[in-house]
Amino acid sequence: MNELIEIRFVKNGRRLRVKRQVPGGIEFEEPDPLERTVGVSFDARSAATRERMNSIRRVQGWDPGQFKLNLSVEDGSIILRGVTAHALPEGLYQVRLQIEEVKTLGGFQTADVAEDGKAVVEIPIVMDDRSVDVDLDDCDQRIRDVLDRSTVDDVGAVEWLESSLRRPTRQACLLNVMASLRSRPQLGSPLIDLVDHVFFVSNDRLYAKVDRAFVDTMQSLSLDPNRPFFAEGKPRAAIHGRLLAALPEPPATKARFVDLLSFRGEGKPSMQAVLALPPPDLPHAYAEFDLDLGNPLQDVLGFFVHVGELFDGKPTNHLDLRKKLAKSKASKFLYYTVV
Repeated sequence: MNELIEIRFVKNGRRLRVKRQVPGGIEFEEPDPLERTVGVSFDARSAATRERMNSIRRVQGWDPGQFKLNLSVEDGSIILRGVTAHALPEGLYQVRLQIEEVKTLGGFQTADVAEDGKAVVEIPIVMDDRSVDVDLDDCDQRIRDVLDRSTVDDVGAVEWLESSLRRPTRQACLLNVMASLRSRPQLGSPLIDLVDHVFFVSNDRLYAKVDRAFVDTMQSLSLDPNRPFFAEGKPRAAIHGRLLAALPEPPATKARFVDLLSFRGEGKPSMQAVLALPPPDLPHAYAEFDLDLGNPLQDVLGFFVHVGELFDGKPTNHLDLRKKLAKSKASKFLYYTVV
């Protein structure tokens, strides 16, 4: 049995091909491609198909309501197959995909899979085509110093920010995090003073080399009665482990960074700082910074907001986040507008 479902994407009446599958999801064939998370909603669309699915669940020992599929990328499409050759029976299904920074239209799509056959599903999509207008003429000197020392995609950070060929969500992420580091915990003694340079930026987080004192500073802030930061301990999400793999150190030195420690800042948005703890003889450490809509360690509301982000499977959209930061003490350090 070789049943499968092929999913194609259509943008503005033309097919948009998937370039490849990556650890965090997929990439489309587009300039400066983004690693996009993928969520799949899948169920039977007929009683007979539902009974076949229930039979597979019993054979596989899956929980009621659980149905596992293998996802791959082939010839520009997403392919859904059963976990074994017999685990996706013929039938009438409904399928819906959620793609990061993409709006999928039409709701659930019908997939009629024949025995030893395939169903082809075309999903129309709308993508976020907003851009950013960056103006660093009056940039705060502390932020400018970090940017001048930083390199992103083998390009100086200032040049990278001013390029129209870079993804706007990544540019917004860098500028939003810089503004947050410049304003936390206080304007007169900001965390950015302990940041040496940035060496990686994604659409929702960045990696930076920081002074070793950053570790002690975060520990002290978490013990402050005013609670500007909360100690979380070892980060729970597996994505934070990528920081250790990305450290720009020789292999022997990189192997000595083994522990991660997470802190979450107060307020909305909330900054998360995940630190790669340095060995005793190094004067520097490394950090991952990202911004969340809420702080699950601060209050019940913050917890449910953050859980909502995890359930959505979508990272923070930094273009949308600018409005929230503009209402915070970071507002005076935002050097771009969303177009």
